[in-house]
Amino acid sequence: MKKIMNTPQSYVIDMCRGIAAAYPELEFAEKFKIVKKKDINTSKVTLISGGGSGHEPAHAGFVGRGMLDAAVCGDVFASPSQVQIYNALKLTASDKGTLMIVKNYSGDCMNFNGAGADAAEEVGIKIDTVYVNDDVAVTGSSYTNDDYVVGRRGVAGTMFVHKIAGAAAEQGKDLPEVKRLAQKAIDNLASIGFALSSCTPPAKGTPIFSLDEDKIEFGVGIHGEPGKSTDNYATADELASKMVAQLADNAVIKLSRGDEIAVIVNGFGATPLSELYILNNSVASIIADRGYKVHKTLVGNYMTSLDMAGASVTFLKLDEELKALLDYPVSTPALVWGGAADDESALALEAMRAISKALGVTKAKADEPNKVKSVSVSKEDDADAVYTVKGKPVYGDTLNTAAFVEVVDKMADIVIANEVPFCDADKMGDGDFGMSIAKGFRQLKQDWGSRKKGNIGEFLLSCSEVIKEYCGGASGPIWGSAFKYAGKAAVGKESVTLSDIAAIMQAANTGVYETGKRSFGKGAVVGDKTLVDALKPCADALEAAAAAGDKLADGVVKGAKAAVEGAEATKTFVAVLGRAGTVGEKSIGYPDAGAYGLGVIFTGLAEFIVSKIK
Repeated sequence: MKKIMNTPQSYVIDMCRGIAAAYPELEFAEKFKIVKKKDINTSKVTLISGGGSGHEPAHAGFVGRGMLDAAVCGDVFASPSQVQIYNALKLTASDKGTLMIVKNYSGDCMNFNGAGADAAEEVGIKIDTVYVNDDVAVTGSSYTNDDYVVGRRGVAGTMFVHKIAGAAAEQGKDLPEVKRLAQKAIDNLASIGFALSSCTPPAKGTPIFSLDEDKIEFGVGIHGEPGKSTDNYATADELASKMVAQLADNAVIKLSRGDEIAVIVNGFGATPLSELYILNNSVASIIADRGYKVHKTLVGNYMTSLDMAGASVTFLKLDEELKALLDYPVSTPALVWGGAADDESALALEAMRAISKALGVTKAKADEPNKVKSVSVSKEDDADAVYTVKGKPVYGDTLNTAAFVEVVDKMADIVIANEVPFCDADKMGDGDFGMSIAKGFRQLKQDWGSRKKGNIGEFLLSCSEVIKEYCGGASGPIWGSAFKYAGKAAVGKESVTLSDIAAIMQAANTGVYETGKRSFGKGAVVGDKTLVDALKPCADALEAAAAAGDKLADGVVKGAKAAVEGAEATKTFVAVLGRAGTVGEKSIGYPDAGAYGLGVIFTGLAEFIVSKIK
């Protein structure tokens, strides 16, 4: 792998610094990886969006007048954490409220929803949310279809939602009206994409999937994951014909002759503009044959997938209301049109700013800690305190607190050592699984001294704070909830038996289930092809071993074996939830990466515990 970078760990920070250096009207709140306007207009509805990095210019490139007020930047292909989003909401707080524009991915939904609830409750910010799900390669919707809860992904059409909502907010519309117009854009959006190659995430170092020279992946998302089908290579005309048919004839927008549309021909990062224009030529010809009217066409890189070769096409069905908002002046790093001189709202905004400065009103600064409260540490905590373990580790038919802390430390070592293999196992997802959890456990080891270790429950709850904040994407809320529920099950315990460990693992599984249920109306169960397929069998095996009177060492070995068998079984499952949920039957033959990871982790922990007891 050859990339222009310093290290995979500094990739996003260095990129965001570069964006802020190029556009002085923007600033980078580095602690929380937020790219925002320097001047936040608190008299209009503010807009925040974001997601995993690697999609540039989305989303930071759409921060500016007429679009976003802030973009929250996660690690490559990993959702930003709730703490990041919470602080973005605080930095962009407005008298008229904030609209969060969220792409329909599990991690994004869980983290934005959690942050929004915290900000609304703790700070009193008015918040509403829309979920972009324009990818017609995937059927169903997270919010309407109980049988297919992963739902359509948010892809390149998200930019049109930013544009429509941004114009409405700039015109002074209130939060319910801005949300209505953003949702109207979503309801009239459809996108479809294909890949000629995979991409190479910096932390992984190798492509997510391989593709023969005579094949393409059709119906891909924006995370380098495989598509809905592997098809034979086709000409631009053939691809355009298939794509336009799927966009125009699906149940989402149902185009008819005479309908007016806006079009995006979007590159995925490694496709030359010449090829995008060739594809646009083919798309435009088919559109003309079908009798649709094109109001505006955008050709270029707007929602990329690192260095993936390929493209997507987006249609936005227009009426006069949406067309006026689309045409409204905009000025961002990645999108500029319309004149500012004759823009009455821009003149009014400048007047308002002048008045505010004259009155001594100042904007919130990202480097003022009293105005940017992290929610990772509770009010009672002393963030600088060092918590030590009472006594020496004791291993046997019980594990004391010191031994349990050693086990979790060993767990962190296993995760970090398997960062790349866990990424490699994420073949049906976006290849970031290992990076996402390794980041969290690496931070946990760094913060080891500040974790409370008075008893096992207290320790697990303290660990959950770091895991929730620093594990990337969906792993943050999922693994964080597992640790939190496990901690609640062990509150006050200074030692645990095999039966206690079984109860802790069952509680962790409940945490994962409840997190999914809160976000999507359905929690993961065995058979959905998620990490639960390893976690639940492990917990059940531990419980059965305890009931049978097994020694602790024998019980943990049985639990690890059940986890591995559960992970192996996922090869035969069609994914319903989780990272492979969007590729459906194509996931057959591959284990779920989360379940596989738990099998490796539990096996390593069982070997470690047995070695200590002997």
